[in-house]
Amino acid sequence: MKFFRSALRSFSLGLLTRRTLRTLDRLEARLTEQNTYLKRLADHFAPTVDPNQPAPEQSVDFLNGTEAGLVLDYIERTHRDTGRPPTDEEILRYLADEATIDLTSRMEER
Repeated sequence: MKFFRSALRSFSLGLLTRRTLRTLDRLEARLTEQNTYLKRLADHFAPTVDPNQPAPEQSVDFLNGTEAGLVLDYIERTHRDTGRPPTDEEILRYLADEATIDLTSRMEER
C-alpha cells in the first residue's frame, strides 16, 4: 500500500509538472506575441533614430530681407547691451512688436 501511494504521488506529481510546463510554454508564446505587437506600436509611434544618420534640419528660414535685417540688428544690439545673445522667444517677440508698429504706422498714414 505504501508503494502504491508513493507511486501514485510521483505519478500525479509528474502530471502536475507536465501541466505546469505546458501552461508556462503557452504563457511564453503569448508574451512573445504581445512583445511583437508592442514593438510594432513603439516603432510606429516613436521610431528609433539611426545614430549614423545625420539629424534633419530643425530650423525654418521664413524671414524676408527686411525682417532678417531687423533681427540681425536686434541681436547685435542686445548682445552689446546685455552681453548675451537674445533667445528665440525674445527675437519673435521683437519681430511681433515691429510688425505691430509697422501696421499701426501704415493705418495712421491712411
